[in-house]
Amino acid sequence: IYIFIDLFYKNMKKNIKFFTLTLALTTIIFCNTIYAFQTKEVSISIDKILQPDKSSIINKDGAILVAFRELFEMLDIEVFWNDFKKIIVAKKDDTILEIDVIANKAKINNKFVEMPVAPEIINGVTYVPLRFVCEAFGMTVNWDSGNQKIIIYTNNGGYIYLDDLYKENNNKVLSQKEAVEKAQRESSNIKNFNDIIEYSKSASASLNDSIIAQGYYSPLVEQSWRSIENLKTQINNKDINQKIIEDTIELSVITSAANIKITKLNIAVLEKTIEENKKNVEALELKYKYGMISENDLKQAKDNQKNNEINLETLKNNLNVQQKSLNNMLDEKEDINIDIQLNDDFSEIDKIDLNSFITIKREGDISIQLLKEELKKAETIKTRYTYTSSAEDEIKTNNDIKMAQRKLEDAKVNIENKIRSSYNNLLKIRDNDKSLKLDLEKAIDNYNTVVANYMAGNSTLNQVEQAKLAILNVEKQIEQNKINYSIALYTFEKPYLISNNI
Repeated sequence: IYIFIDLFYKNMKKNIKFFTLTLALTTIIFCNTIYAFQTKEVSISIDKILQPDKSSIINKDGAILVAFRELFEMLDIEVFWNDFKKIIVAKKDDTILEIDVIANKAKINNKFVEMPVAPEIINGVTYVPLRFVCEAFGMTVNWDSGNQKIIIYTNNGGYIYLDDLYKENNNKVLSQKEAVEKAQRESSNIKNFNDIIEYSKSASASLNDSIIAQGYYSPLVEQSWRSIENLKTQINNKDINQKIIEDTIELSVITSAANIKITKLNIAVLEKTIEENKKNVEALELKYKYGMISENDLKQAKDNQKNNEINLETLKNNLNVQQKSLNNMLDEKEDINIDIQLNDDFSEIDKIDLNSFITIKREGDISIQLLKEELKKAETIKTRYTYTSSAEDEIKTNNDIKMAQRKLEDAKVNIENKIRSSYNNLLKIRDNDKSLKLDLEKAIDNYNTVVANYMAGNSTLNQVEQAKLAILNVEKQIEQNKINYSIALYTFEKPYLISNNI
């Protein structure tokens, strides 16, 4: 018995050692291939926005792999999966990424590239290396080990939510240049102006023939000469006047297109707000049913929703009016989109030497040039007819000269005031941009706090969506402010287009 017990004990020790060694080796091998994050939940942030959905993440040889469909959807990348061949094809802008999971091969725009680690298929889910995928599409990836956070920057320079929400419809599209030229061709103002110029040329020639036929001086001849001078001035100023009309039309086209864009932005954001608030009202109705909120709280939410719906209908009606006005301007029967060129570079204002700009425009602005021609005409008439004019005519001519001089000086003062007012308006818009960007940072911070609470079970999905709406609304305001800046800068550079009520 003793010998049997001794042999059993020795064999058991060997088995225990073998089992322990086998377990250790298995653990080491497994840990060096694939292991899940266990100490903390790993979160993903894209362009400073914490992702609310928990992603399927594994760590393979120190490389982070994410379930491919979740990853591409988070990055807003179009993706296709060939289940038979186990091939992933992802596309965004001009980049196409192909990953052959079985062969462990990848191509970017048909060029083979090496992956740092092979993809994995675990429990029917395909995992791909996150950093490799992001960098293939020009994105940047950082790892915050302290907070167990993956930080991704898409480097697209766009908005977080507004770009995805607001998309132009499939209407006919014209470039800004095409739209302006079309509006100018269709403008009755330009057609009428050209008719007036042709009439002035004909009338001037007719009066000149009449003077020659008269053969001697008379008050009628002098009146004819005065009329000829007026007609000549109008003919000589043809290019200036036509330029003013053409620029006014261009401003009308750009402003109309910009207003339509702003209205569409407001409609898109308000539709999203109504959609999310509908869920909020439903949640509040449930809370009211169980006595968690007051009837007044529920009523306020419903009234707010109703007001939003009324505002949405008003915006849609405004859009129809704006679109019809633009269609008429362009003589188009169907609605069109204009690809307007917006100058939203706020650094442009820092390049302006205001005093030098005012000095140049006080003397050379188109409106000033016209008034200088008016003064020149009055002085010419005085010089030509002084020897034949009566005392009454001389008084009238002198008064005309003084009036033209006053109008010129008043216009110079007025244009300086317009420029200074317009410049201050540009500064306000620029400062508003800075303020709105601070508001955006606050909205993002609040959103991330709400998402973190949601992931910890302390916030609702509705609260996450409301925080997202706050970001969306600030982005809309930033875009509107950029559009306003672009229009203001356009008129600033052409002071004769600046309205007096700026």
